Amino acid sequence: MLREVFFVFVWFFAGLTFAISIGIPNGYGVATSLIFISSASLIYLKPKFFELEDDDKRLIYAFLAFGLSMFAFVLIDGFRLRDLDRPSRFILVLPVMLLLLQAKNHQVWLWYGVVIGSILGFGLAYYERQILGYPRAKGGEYPIMFGDTGMMLGMLSFVASTFFLSHKRHFWLALSLIGGLCGIGASVLSASRGGWVALPLIGFFIFWQSRFLLKKKTWLIIVLILTTLLSSAVLSPKTGIKQRINEAVSNINHYGNGVETSVGMRFEMWKAAWYMFQRSPVLGAGKHSSITEKEWLVEEKLINPKLIRFGHAHNEFFNALGYRGIVGLAFLLMVYLIPLRLFMKKINQYKDDWNIKPYAMAGALVPMCYMDFGLTQVMFAHNIGVMMYAFPIVYFWAALRWAERERLGKC
Repeated sequence: MLREVFFVFVWFFAGLTFAISIGIPNGYGVATSLIFISSASLIYLKPKFFELEDDDKRLIYAFLAFGLSMFAFVLIDGFRLRDLDRPSRFILVLPVMLLLLQAKNHQVWLWYGVVIGSILGFGLAYYERQILGYPRAKGGEYPIMFGDTGMMLGMLSFVASTFFLSHKRHFWLALSLIGGLCGIGASVLSASRGGWVALPLIGFFIFWQSRFLLKKKTWLIIVLILTTLLSSAVLSPKTGIKQRINEAVSNINHYGNGVETSVGMRFEMWKAAWYMFQRSPVLGAGKHSSITEKEWLVEEKLINPKLIRFGHAHNEFFNALGYRGIVGLAFLLMVYLIPLRLFMKKINQYKDDWNIKPYAMAGALVPMCYMDFGLTQVMFAHNIGVMMYAFPIVYFWAALRWAERERLGKC
């Protein structure tokens, strides 16, 4: 009995990670700390590694390899202890995965957490913009990180709606649809344009995977409603979407004319990273050693002098190339593509099983979102970026595996 209650709390902490991730400043850190502390119980549970399935091990090896590779780059770059913090999360999350694989099926808490997190995130964003008068909602984070995480929560909420729809849980179905819109709303109020690209791409993925859940007429009504809402949001001056898009277009048009703009500075950062990659193609320039490289590029009048103060390239892929070379880019792609491949494999395997498929869709959605967000931001340079990637992937993988066991009658 005590064991069963403990497992309920473990999954509650997992759901709590989403529920308070951006609605409460540093909420994600509180929840992940609780579940990590809970993983100390593995001493008593004594899971057997050799009993894990091959796909479980592939995910473990991918996270372990990425974390250790980042440790190696820190060592090469002068070994500053604080630089070990973020990559260590990819290793510290592994005991949590082993714990969740032992914690009997209470994975539905994840859906509750995702929906609540989206709604709370929007509530905080609305409060900051409309009551406090902030120009951009940020929730204790950088606006980009807040907005991108909000967008991901919104997309996960729409996936949650497929689960609740298939199980005829209409109250939570309605809440999850509201949560989806709230997640998008939090992104809009953060004025973080990079995350907006994910909306049509991930939205189409969700639609395509769930297209047989509803009749064509129902889908048409949903698309019309969403199109109307989004069009209204874009055209409304209060949201600032149209203004931000116009700013981006103007920034691009003025690039190279001596005008310093947000988009133009990003182009300069990407150019600097590319120069550093060309000079150190295998292992890159290093995060701290790059300062010297940038100073040389400034002396050669190849980049804007103001770039020296920026700690990363505002693009996950260029950042990996410039600071860690082709080896670093290979490890980055590995930590994206291996989880994505594992979840997509399950989607194809259980394409008509809506007890399993939503968890696979949600798991696949996380690296998809991050690959999109990474075009304009270095997500792994921030605590929330690392935590809201590694932990959700582990959560949804464990949830999926329990759903598989239920199907096979092994629970």
